Amino acid sequence: MDPTALMDFFGFSVGEVERILLVMVRISGLFLSAPFFSRTAGPSRVKAILIVALTIIVYPLVAPWPHEGEGNVPAMFYAALTELLIGAVIGLLVHWVMFAAQVAGGVMGFQMGLSMAMVMDPTSGIQEGVLSNLFYLTSLMLFLTMDGHHMLLEGLARSFRSLPLGVGLPPGNALLDAVVIALLGMFKLALLIAAPIITFTSMLYLGMGLINKASPQIQVFFLSMPVAQLMGLVALGLYLAVIGEVMMRDTVVFIRATFKLMGL
Repeated sequence: MDPTALMDFFGFSVGEVERILLVMVRISGLFLSAPFFSRTAGPSRVKAILIVALTIIVYPLVAPWPHEGEGNVPAMFYAALTELLIGAVIGLLVHWVMFAAQVAGGVMGFQMGLSMAMVMDPTSGIQEGVLSNLFYLTSLMLFLTMDGHHMLLEGLARSFRSLPLGVGLPPGNALLDAVVIALLGMFKLALLIAAPIITFTSMLYLGMGLINKASPQIQVFFLSMPVAQLMGLVALGLYLAVIGEVMMRDTVVFIRATFKLMGL
């Protein structure tokens, strides 16, 4: 079928088709990196239909881009790459909260002797530690509970006004500062979540070492593993509610930082 005839049938000009494609590319960038949207669970056709539906909804609100209708292929390619990066940055900065929870779960699993217990994550298709998978899914559930996915979609729609099509990325210094601050915040959050388990297990291993020094006949290695797991699970159960509040608080902080970077 002739593309020109198809555009005439729907009443779109060449410039409008270019604008639609650029809007779709920015939305696709968000779906590549944002929490919940980037997961591989579910049919890919549903995700593609959702991208097209969001494009149809957002397109009437988007202003024309500078080279609209010129047929400038290099400018169109550069603009598409820029739009993909903008959408990916919006999703990735928020996704780092889930990565922090995943890192914390990995550290806690190592301290508790659960590093060898691996499970298949059906949403990502890779093997992960038990606690890593648990904390990631918990943070994702909290993200959905607080309507974080709606916040991201609203921020993406508003970003077309603060960062119009074809204008380019945010200033380099601001983008670099936001990435560095987000990385530091991710590791700080991971350490904050894992700190109680690290403290409890470190004290346990220190005590077991002193027991082994005083009485070498005791098989400390075989005793420390189940005791560490028991203490870790008890401590985890005691402050799990606090972890949820911390994750939700930092999710809001990361979303606000992302919106501030995009000029919202």
